[in-house]
Amino acid sequence: MVHNPFDDENSKDDPKKAKLRTQAQQQFIQQLQQRIATQSNRLEELQAEISKHNQVIQNKDLEIQEYSKRVEEERMFFEQDKKARSDREYELQKTVQKKELEIKTLQEGSSQTTFSPPTPLHEPPSESSVSDIPELDLGPVNNFVDTLMAYYKKPTDDVFVSSLRDLAIYCSESGTPDQQILGLLLKAELPLTEDEIKQKLTIEPQDISRAIFRLMQKNFIKKVGRGFAVISSEFAEMTDISKNWGGLTPEQVYENLMSVVYVESDKDELIQAFTKARDALMEMGVLATQRRHDISQIIEKIKRHPFTNNELTETIKSWLES
Repeated sequence: MVHNPFDDENSKDDPKKAKLRTQAQQQFIQQLQQRIATQSNRLEELQAEISKHNQVIQNKDLEIQEYSKRVEEERMFFEQDKKARSDREYELQKTVQKKELEIKTLQEGSSQTTFSPPTPLHEPPSESSVSDIPELDLGPVNNFVDTLMAYYKKPTDDVFVSSLRDLAIYCSESGTPDQQILGLLLKAELPLTEDEIKQKLTIEPQDISRAIFRLMQKNFIKKVGRGFAVISSEFAEMTDISKNWGGLTPEQVYENLMSVVYVESDKDELIQAFTKARDALMEMGVLATQRRHDISQIIEKIKRHPFTNNELTETIKSWLES
């Protein structure tokens, strides 16, 4: 308590001294109130700093969790790809062994026919049974090629462009199985599955399967969602998750994501696409905290539950419009 030089508690009451004592007490109370207010302000400042540090720690924890998830997903994708390559190598080895056995059998059969006369039971196979694949009539093709070569120096000329178009149309209708598949995919509005290709072409199913495999090996077509598309198509480019989306605009990132959903990609491809879109938008610095949270939630939901294309499409449209 503030010392009062004019009075003490044991002194007799005196109006002047009592007034001075009251003033001293009020001054002491004001000093205490000021100290309490100062300490309260300091406590609020410390609590605010603690909240900021806790938020930083929480954000770092989330980043570590997301990074760990991405590492685990990449490891899983690597293992799946490794297994797929191993399975494919095993299938090719079996095919090679089978072909080698067929060649050996044919060689042994030919050596036996050298020393023994053929019997009526073994007739040579007819030409139609060797291959039912239509041969390409080179007459129209040669005309197209001659025109293209003649106007090669002026590739933008109408004659060159029309000949190139006519060559592509002719080969897609009367060409090899590979060319007919390419032509069909060029005209299709959406990627086509192998079954859809077999339904639309009058070619033996096994020939179509082999042609698709050849085109995939040559990188002329690629798997897009459930179907196939020509490598130069917009669908093939926009759904290519292996490319860097960081150089695109935010609208283009959302459009690519929409394409991945539109072609009915599988669960793993959807997870990878949404993760790639989120990371690209974060690198651009245009992804708000709430939007990042929404995308992360969708990724987790896709992992646990199936999503319909309409749900995901409507969600992405709302992001584009906001």
